[in-house]
This record gives sequence, C-alpha cells and structure tokens, in this order.
Amino acid sequence: MKNFAVLLILTLLASTSVAQKKNGTVFNEHETIDATRGFWDAVKKGDAEKVKTYFADSVLIIRNGNDWETSAENFSKNTSYWINNFVNFNVEDSPGSYPDAIEYPDGKMWVQDWLQLTGTNEKTGINLDLHMHCLYAFNDDGKIAAFFQYYNNNVFENIRDAQTTRENGQVYINHPHIATVRKLLNTYVAEDVEGFKDFFTEDAIFSSLPGGYDVTMNLEERAADVADHFATRKDIHFEQVGYPDCIFYELNNGYVVYSWWNYSYTDEESGKKVEMPLMLSHSFNDDGKIIREMAYFSTNHVTE
Repeated sequence: MKNFAVLLILTLLASTSVAQKKNGTVFNEHETIDATRGFWDAVKKGDAEKVKTYFADSVLIIRNGNDWETSAENFSKNTSYWINNFVNFNVEDSPGSYPDAIEYPDGKMWVQDWLQLTGTNEKTGINLDLHMHCLYAFNDDGKIAAFFQYYNNNVFENIRDAQTTRENGQVYINHPHIATVRKLLNTYVAEDVEGFKDFFTEDAIFSSLPGGYDVTMNLEERAADVADHFATRKDIHFEQVGYPDCIFYELNNGYVVYSWWNYSYTDEESGKKVEMPLMLSHSFNDDGKIIREMAYFSTNHVTE
C-alpha cells in the first residue's frame, strides 16, 4: 500500500509537470506595446496618416469573430469614425489592467490589452463607455499584421436606432388599467389595507423618489407602511391633476399607467395639514395586476 501511495504521488507530480510548459516570454514594457499606444494616440488625434504607419500594407481585421482583409490605407481612413462621431473621445487602459507583449518561441510578437473607450456621440447624445479587448499580431518588420477586437456591440446599435424615428406603442386616455389605479387610491382613502393589497401581485415591488431607486419594498412591507400611514394620518384625499396616461410599450410588451395627483392629509399628532404634488407609475402584467409601483414626491412638504 505504501509503495502504491508513493507511485501515485510520483504520477501526479509527473502529470503536473507535463501540464505546465513555458511557451514564450511576457513583457510589460516593449516596443510593440509602444506601437499600440502610438496607434491609439493617433486615433484620438484623428491622424490617419500616423495610424497607417503602425500597420502592414495588408492587415487582417477581426471584430467579434467577423474577419476581413483590408489595406493599411483603408483601415487608417476608417479610424476617423471615432473622432468624427464622438465628442471628448478618449482611450485608456481599463481600470486595473495593463497591456502584455508576448514573444513566442518562433519569434512572433503579440500584444494584448484591455481598453476603455469613452466619449459622447455627437448626433444622438448617447454616452460611450465601452470596454474592449484587443490583440495585435506583429510581423517581422514590427508592423501590425492582424488586429483583433472584442466588445459589446449594443451601444452602436443604440446609436444607430437613435437616428431613426420609431413608434413604440400606443397612448390611451381611457383604459381599464386607469380605472384600476383610481380604485386603488380609493382603497387608500378608505384605509382598507387588504383591499389595497388585492391590486398587486404577490411579488410586486415598490419604490419612491425619496427612498431611492435602488431601495425597494415588497408587498408585505408596503402594506405595513400603508397601515402606519392610516394610524398617523386622517382626512386622506387625492385630487386628480390633468388626466392619467396608460401607455402600451411595444418594446417591453407591457402597460404602464402614469398619473398625477394633489395628495393631502392631516397629521394626527401635530394637527398639521400636509399637501403635496404626487406622481405615480404603475406597471401591469397580462392579468391586469400591478407588478410595480413607483412614487415621485418631495418630503419637503412633510418637514416644512
């Protein structure tokens, strides 16, 4: 048994040594890294002629797995896209990262980096905050012969879409969901906690402007909050301002009712009457139940 254990350990050590095999040298300072830095500096300045000097006459471009060959001349001209379309365009290392230059045993040089591209699209106002992973393959003349880029393309789709006009649903001045919101507020005026809860799904979430968008309540927490209001407030009243909108959003395939109110009540302890403008947003599911409530108001009316 002892001999078997020794044999097992030696086998594991042997397999570990086979799994670890050096295949090149990694540099954090190298002339090829300087070249990639110089390339992006030229892009930021809109200097197409300078960009061209870093690339081989024929260069392979690979973006998110899509590849094509082009000339250094054409590629350098296309880099003007950034400076021509974005204000305050900048390229820098992603926080906490730095480029690597790798020399393989066959003498081939590669550089990899992790970049953060920022700026504002001039036509649409969309802000760019793009993380990009790049690989650069250098030829024997120290020129970039292949350029790989990997990034999330969503921001460019948003920029493209923002330059078109597109409908995204319908607006209703009268709708059953609007009636539901009015009935919901009637339960609040009637101080009916259980009736209030019936309008919501069990997993509904609630948030408010004073509470912060990232702070939410579940249904039971909101019901307890409402019950507390009933215990400390009287003469609760909602006066509709204008008219509610029920909007069907095609993109998210859902209904939202926006409504505006003058909300008033009397504080039981102080006898003070509080009046405040209130905006409510209620999102509905396919069964006509409310899945989210958002309330927009200022607490200044309470603390004054």
